Amino acid sequence: MWLTQGVVDIVKNEYRVKEKLFDQDGVAVFDSGYFGKILVEDDRALYCEHDSAMRHEAMVHTAMCTHEEPKRVLVVDGGDGAAAAELLKHKDVSIDVIERDADIVDAAKAFGRYTEALESPRVNLEVCDTLAFLADAEEGSYDILFFNRFDELYLDDRAVMAHVVRVLTEKGLVVMDASSQLFDMAGHKAVLAALCGEFKIVMPFRYTSMVRTGGEQWFAMGSRFFHPTADINLQRADLTDGYTWYNSDLHIAQFALPTATFDLLKEYVKR
Repeated sequence: MWLTQGVVDIVKNEYRVKEKLFDQDGVAVFDSGYFGKILVEDDRALYCEHDSAMRHEAMVHTAMCTHEEPKRVLVVDGGDGAAAAELLKHKDVSIDVIERDADIVDAAKAFGRYTEALESPRVNLEVCDTLAFLADAEEGSYDILFFNRFDELYLDDRAVMAHVVRVLTEKGLVVMDASSQLFDMAGHKAVLAALCGEFKIVMPFRYTSMVRTGGEQWFAMGSRFFHPTADINLQRADLTDGYTWYNSDLHIAQFALPTATFDLLKEYVKR
C-alpha cells in the first residue's frame, strides 16, 4: 500500500505503508515501517516519527531560546501533543494547548508517542474554536504563541491576527507554518506579509520534512522585541536536556537565505 502526497501538478511523493492504524473523519495514522508512524490530516501528511524532532524541536526551541524568559505559552492546533512534549523540556513554563479538530486528539492515542505530554499537569488542553478561545483570552496573557497547523483558514481571517497581537505580551512573539519556498512561494509570502503588518521583526526559518513534498518547509517568526539570531539564549539552547535535533548552531543557520531568495522576499522580511 502506498501513501501519495503531492503539492503541485509537476511532482508527487509516494511512501510505502504497512497498514492504517487510525482513520476518522479525514484524520489518519499509518504505520510505514521505515518512516515510522505517519500522521495525516485531509490527505496531507503532517509529520512522521522520524522527522518529528526536525519539525517540532525547530518550531518550539527556536522561539523558546529567542525570548528572554517565557513563562506562559499557547499552542494552537496542538492536539497531537508533539509541541507540548517539546515545551515540557523547559522548566517553569505554563502551557495552554487548543485544538480545533477532536479527531487529532484521538489520532494522537494511535500515534502513541506524545499522549503523556497532553496528560502533564503543566499542560491545559481544550478542544474548541480557535477564534472563540482567542477572543476570550486576556490581553497580554502569552509570551509565545505557536500556530502548529497555520493555514488559509487563519490567514484569511483578520480577526485571528488581531487577537494574536492582543493576547501577546509587550515582548511576545509568534511562530507559524509558512509553507514551502520551492512549491508555494505565494503562500509563503502571504504568511510573512500578515506578520509584517503587526510585528517589528519578521523572519522565516527552515526545517526538513521527510513526508512533505520537496523536503524543505518553513516557519515564520514575528517578534515584538527579541531578535532570533541576535538575542539567542545560548545557555538555554545548548544546555537544556532532551534535544535530539536542535542546538544553537542550527538555530542561527536555519534563518539563512540564499541571495536570490532574499531578493524575492526583502519586502516581506524585517530583520
